[in-house]
Amino acid sequence: MQESDEAARFEQVDWDEIGTRNRRLSSERAMLLAGLFVLFALYLYDRFLAHVYFVGTIRMETIDWVILLAAIIVLSYGMIPMRRNQKSVRRVLRELSAKPTALLAGGYLLALFLIGALGPLFVSDPGLRFEQAFNPPIGVSTQVTPFDCFGEVTGPPLDQSCHGSLSYPLGTNERGHPLGFLLVSGARVALYVTLFAAAFVIPLAATVGVIAGLYGGLLDDLLMGYVDIQLSIPAIVLYFLGYAYWNPSLLLLLLTFGLLSWGGIARLVRSEVLQRREDGHVLVARSLGASRLYIAKRHILPNVTNTLVPAVFHLLAMLVLIEAGIAFLGFHELELYSWGSTISESVNAAVPGYVQSRADEPAYLIWWVSTLPALALTATILSFKLLGDSLRDALDPRHEGER
Repeated sequence: MQESDEAARFEQVDWDEIGTRNRRLSSERAMLLAGLFVLFALYLYDRFLAHVYFVGTIRMETIDWVILLAAIIVLSYGMIPMRRNQKSVRRVLRELSAKPTALLAGGYLLALFLIGALGPLFVSDPGLRFEQAFNPPIGVSTQVTPFDCFGEVTGPPLDQSCHGSLSYPLGTNERGHPLGFLLVSGARVALYVTLFAAAFVIPLAATVGVIAGLYGGLLDDLLMGYVDIQLSIPAIVLYFLGYAYWNPSLLLLLLTFGLLSWGGIARLVRSEVLQRREDGHVLVARSLGASRLYIAKRHILPNVTNTLVPAVFHLLAMLVLIEAGIAFLGFHELELYSWGSTISESVNAAVPGYVQSRADEPAYLIWWVSTLPALALTATILSFKLLGDSLRDALDPRHEGER
């Protein structure tokens, strides 16, 4: 029985999927170079000829160029390996399909990212329309009667109720913005946060953790010492300093919180590498003269997914929540509508017994302004958590060997 347990715990790697590739210009690098060339050409066109629009009527800004670069990196080093390792991808999908919660979480995130990327093509900014403020969702009535109620108005003149209509099926906020537009804008912000973290933050954390654990010695001490210093710096303080000296922006938030939040993942990966580097197949590869880079790519990384994947999805959920929290407090880019700022419009409204200046209506009468984005934010965070846990089980090589 003990021997069987030892065999089940041995890390099994499908070497046919990992296969050696000695070409200098791999498919990933070729796609990355092609994407960078196209991105640079678009930037020159925008800079010297005519404006480039990101999606619909959204004009390219600095954050959009950064996110396009992140998308190129994610597609190059994410989609191409998945296409090459179709057998492994099908196995993972079979694992996930056996879990309804994983299917729901993955389907929700896929729909969310598609809405964030393509939604502005169909839902554009309607501009400020204060006369249409607080129209209720369809099937709901409210005593907060807008100047322009698009639904039926019932009741006596001094106590009228406005009913929701198909014109604004999800209602409007205090500026007359439809909640559908605000939800799409929040999905776009969540997509930006996810792409930035996936392209820049997570690879940095994994690289530092692998190098520190594999090389050890002085390099390990220096890298982990830097991680200790980084973890001791409050990212919110740096963000407020940047907020004070520069205009608030999503890029500033991603740089401060994203690039100061990867230390925990680096430590987890390092601790896992310290264990894996003493495994039998790693020692054999080292004795045969394999380089540290080869060992890291072929032997270490495939066997640390059970630690890396849930930590990565936890980080993505945390960054989305942090962005919403900063926007809720009002320290965000005003032109970029976030779920947090939309929630703030209703939660900070005037409530009975208190005097507040953020809104003129009691929060419970305009509940849809905060409830709908709060539900979207909660579902996003929960989906990241559930999908991360399910992917950990599906990608763990030991899990396959136990069946």
